Amino acid sequence: MKILIACEFSAIVRDAFLALGYDAWSCDLLPCEGNPERHIQGDVLAILEDGWDMMIAHPPCTHLASSGARWF
Repeated sequence: MKILIACEFSAIVRDAFLALGYDAWSCDLLPCEGNPERHIQGDVLAILEDGWDMMIAHPPCTHLASSGARWF
């Protein structure tokens, strides 16, 4: 199974899936803090159609918290 971990630069989730035997890749605008071998640095929108079986996305926390909702 080919898995994309979007908006992740820490490589923690990607490495957990790799340890389970999956073909996992991370993608973020920032460089990878872990092993950069399976990290795509760039905009995730550019690779969405690359045949992924599953995607886990981590949007920025500012979009998850209601504390900044008035700024939308």
